[in-house]
Amino acid sequence: MDNQCNKLGERLRELRAELGDTVRGFAVRIGKTPGYVSQIEVRGEIPAPDLLCRIADIHEINPEELLQLAKGDQVARTSKAIDKKHESAIKLYRKEKP
Repeated sequence: MDNQCNKLGERLRELRAELGDTVRGFAVRIGKTPGYVSQIEVRGEIPAPDLLCRIADIHEINPEELLQLAKGDQVARTSKAIDKKHESAIKLYRKEKP
């Protein structure tokens, strides 16, 4: 996962580390599996807004921070996908192989 598209996962990993919590321990706290926590932190899964608010409460931070990071990650991913499609379309138009 491109780090530019996973700012939320990086921040959540930092927050979890500040609490001294393991992936497993944190998963229990938020009612999810350790695999799901890894999907967020490593693979860039974006949790539902209500889960982000619950995570913010656990860390005693403003949920807007996490919601903004999630939004930024989604915008970056969408932008990358559009850029790839645009490049492919131009190649097709120029009769090049995509």
